[in-house]
Amino acid sequence: MKPVNYTNMSDQELKQYLLEHKDNKEAFYAYLDRKQQHPKQVIIGANELDTLSPEQQIELITQRLQEKFHL
Repeated sequence: MKPVNYTNMSDQELKQYLLEHKDNKEAFYAYLDRKQQHPKQVIIGANELDTLSPEQQIELITQRLQEKFHL
């Protein structure tokens, strides 16, 4: 069987490949390595919440999560 070149796959292709080949440890480690290379994305900073009421905090957090996960 021809070896798979994970570096030539897009993030989405690698994720899909991993979902279809769940027992493939090499693909799993390639996916983890790639995820660690991406900077962590902050959804909301702690200082953003300081000036908001609890209701406003919930509204802002809900809005940011909807934006991030396209809900």
